[in-house]
Amino acid sequence: MCQRLNIFFNSKLKRVKLKESGMSYQLEVGARSVEDVFAACLGGADRVELYVSPSEGALTPSAGLVRACVQARQAAALDIGLFAMLRPRAGDMLYSKEEFSTMRHDQELLLQQGIDGLMFGVLTPEGELDLARMRELMKHCGSRPVTLHRAFDAVRDPFKTMRQAIDLGVEYLLCGGLTQSGNWDRKLLPELFELAAGKIKMVIALGPSFKTVNLPDFLLNSPFQEYHIVNGYRQRASAMKYRPGMEAEADDYLRKNQATVEYLEESAVREIRDIMDKHERQ
Repeated sequence: MCQRLNIFFNSKLKRVKLKESGMSYQLEVGARSVEDVFAACLGGADRVELYVSPSEGALTPSAGLVRACVQARQAAALDIGLFAMLRPRAGDMLYSKEEFSTMRHDQELLLQQGIDGLMFGVLTPEGELDLARMRELMKHCGSRPVTLHRAFDAVRDPFKTMRQAIDLGVEYLLCGGLTQSGNWDRKLLPELFELAAGKIKMVIALGPSFKTVNLPDFLLNSPFQEYHIVNGYRQRASAMKYRPGMEAEADDYLRKNQATVEYLEESAVREIRDIMDKHERQ
């Protein structure tokens, strides 16, 4: 991967040096609990994406979770941004009238809890941004920042979509690769980077398969400064002393998943933060 990045970035544009730009790396991580928010902050993350249902690609967190995280941040004086996913179900980002109504209700609830910003994306059947619905969601966010999430990876024309997102006032654009396999597109990313410069912040999502050991070479050959990394989750054994002895059926996901609990590991976030800080000083 790093070799491919080196080839296409060096061929399309000069590497942006952080010292010259006056900017530092921004690290966003996913969080599913108050404890995860603490781990993210103590590990050096700049902001978190609050969400649930990782196996379904991340869905809207409850208003209760968002409120608890906002209150915990205030009580502990944590210096970290809190964004929330706004996605009512798994699957595509083409929503019915009822589903969009659910999004609007969820949006109001999350904003009432004091969330800093929201992450959402609504598409048309033709693979374009649903501008009418995006404008409505943007209007109700007021001055709070918005991330166009990985709905961007499913659009027909990413350049047109980026221009539309800029016109809408979207602050962040989360990009996971732009190809079905999730690999970096050697032609599109440099051109998108140039189009985004100074207008919208591209956040590069490095998924669970990304290896932290590869991060130094990745940063060396990448001009991007915003990263969303989700490979910091670990599993611990459940503290339950009693567990049912029945073997779970193949589709009984509730029983199958009761033996362990997933959590964000502070040291995993810190390792990434340290690599970024070291690279900035070079």
